[in-house]
Amino acid sequence: MTFSFEAMRWIVVTAIGIYAWFIGRQSASGAELLELRTRLTTLEAQMAQVPSQAQLHELVATVERLRGGIETVAARIEPLGRSVDRVESYLLNKK
Repeated sequence: MTFSFEAMRWIVVTAIGIYAWFIGRQSASGAELLELRTRLTTLEAQMAQVPSQAQLHELVATVERLRGGIETVAARIEPLGRSVDRVESYLLNKK
């Protein structure tokens, strides 16, 4: 009878140990899963603010149009600058 109680005690202690180890692994996995969900939520929030490919294409087209407009304005201002330089020279030499 002593042997069967001793064997039963070891079986119960072993079962409790295995159960505690299994629960510990599950809770660690739960914590890791919570961390991954938090990281995924943060990443989704950051990606929501990133412009799409269509928006980037539209931005590039707008910049190209602006560049063309600036070049046109620069071409129109250049003769005006030369005229201002001539007027300045005239005024400096006349005084």
